[in-house]
Order: sequence, then structure tokens, then C-alpha cells
Amino acid sequence: MALLIRPSSDFNKKNSSLLQKKLQKILATGSEHCCVVDLATLNYINNYGLMTLFALHRIASKNDCNLYLMNLNDSVKYCLELTGLDGIFEVKQKAEKPI
Repeated sequence: MALLIRPSSDFNKKNSSLLQKKLQKILATGSEHCCVVDLATLNYINNYGLMTLFALHRIASKNDCNLYLMNLNDSVKYCLELTGLDGIFEVKQKAEKPI
């Protein structure tokens, strides 16, 4: 089964921590093998956002779950490229077929 995460606002310290805890709990008790983070609502990403995405990737990996990013705008893509994080994430622009 796949898990879809759609952040409703930009990442900050509080919602970043909550999201990480929720993902840990879901993956610890579920059987998800795929996690998709839909970033369509994100206009930009800051250090909390980058740290959050990296933490989600680490949590997913520890639980044998593949993490994908989807619907990145140019600004978010640029930040991932600038920091070198684009090399660790698999990016899907559209979910045309199930992942």
C-alpha cells in the first residue's frame, strides 16, 4: 500500500516535527512500501523543509519504504539541486500510474 503526504503549509519547526512523528508511527504499525510526498502546495522551501524531507527519507528507509517527491516547482527543485539533495530523492512530476 502507498502512503500519500500532502503538506498543507510550508514547513516550520513545529509542523516538521509533527510530520516526522506521524510518519514514524504510521510506518511502524503499517505495511506501506511506498511513500509519496506531494509538494504541489509548496511555493518555496527553507532549511526546515530540507531537513524535514531528509528526515522523512531516513525514516522511510529505516522502515523499508521507498520515498518519492512529486510536483516540485522550480524553486524547490533548485534548492534540492543547490544542496545536493536531488541525488537522494526520486522525483515524480505526475502520478500517471501507480508507483
